[in-house]
Amino acid sequence: MGSPPIRLKTLLQVRHWQTYRTFCAEYDKAAKSVDPALVGRWPSRAQLHRWLSGELRGLPYPDHCRVLEEMFPGFTAPQLFEPSEPDQAARVPGEEVDPRPENVSALLAVLDGRLETPESTDVAWGMIQNAEQRQANGTPLAIPDVLSAGGDPASDQARILGRRLLELQKIRRFSDSEIKELAGLAGHVVELAETMDIEIDADGRALIVYHFDLLNLSDRPLARVAREIWFQCVDGDALAIDPTPDSDRRVVIQRIHDTADMAKFAFQISPPLKPGESARVGYSCRGGRFDVKHYWRQFFPRFTRHFTLRVRQKGIQLAGCTAIEERPDGSEESAADTLIWDYEGNDATMTLTRDYLRPNQYITLRWEVIRGAPG
Repeated sequence: MGSPPIRLKTLLQVRHWQTYRTFCAEYDKAAKSVDPALVGRWPSRAQLHRWLSGELRGLPYPDHCRVLEEMFPGFTAPQLFEPSEPDQAARVPGEEVDPRPENVSALLAVLDGRLETPESTDVAWGMIQNAEQRQANGTPLAIPDVLSAGGDPASDQARILGRRLLELQKIRRFSDSEIKELAGLAGHVVELAETMDIEIDADGRALIVYHFDLLNLSDRPLARVAREIWFQCVDGDALAIDPTPDSDRRVVIQRIHDTADMAKFAFQISPPLKPGESARVGYSCRGGRFDVKHYWRQFFPRFTRHFTLRVRQKGIQLAGCTAIEERPDGSEESAADTLIWDYEGNDATMTLTRDYLRPNQYITLRWEVIRGAPG
């Protein structure tokens, strides 16, 4: 057998930063904290390949080491470039990771209760922490009794999900409270992260790339996910939808219904995600156009831990930019606190992030443009 991969390579894969473009973006984020003069001084593609292949003798230049240690807190540069088994790579050396037995028992109890009533109306982000707080205050719990650690022995399905969640906690370095949150959503498919990148050229033609980090907390395999996409203006007869080449699983697009400006489809995953498994999958869409009106309204059909929308439009300046989060009951709140906009040359860029979204929510980003940015 070959030697284990370099720890840095495994950590990039765990965080889905392995593409060169994404690595450079994350490098720049860390560089801003270390020394703004280091922004844009990421390694070349060839250098990064040498880093990840194990061909590097010694360590990169000190500035690179400083930025890498900022990107991966808890690891020193020598640790990032040492071989490490994939299931150990994300563990900070010396850190205690073994869960206490009582925590495991409570986790299994939560999973069992949610698998029995996955459609319960009290399922929500924060439900477990709120219930624990009410219990600490002596207030009766508004959740099934089986959520207590003293319930019946856990079912086989709960044990499978529990083991998978504990593995996920080690790999992604989730806190105990994050794992409790996810356990409280057992019975559902959860999006740990959804990322959208919209690139708009000077003529308004758009390329949209979606990535989903899916976690299957249901009791059956996940092989198919239904989606739809809509544009006010389109080029041609139908939108072109294709799997992204960097998906963790094979993805096939199944067209369901097409109109002039909308496509209903499903992406099929092979092999299916078993209960407790997670994977990153994605697809791209071409053929849409932004003309007079510039906005994007995104629907969330399931629980989503983190959402990122990045927009880049060429050859414009911004006259205004707003963001709204719509709750399931139809009420609205401003999302401007997590909206960042800037310019890169003649391009306008916008980044919107939101956390802990629930099914039947919407996020809307609107921007007004001034065409013909000065050269």
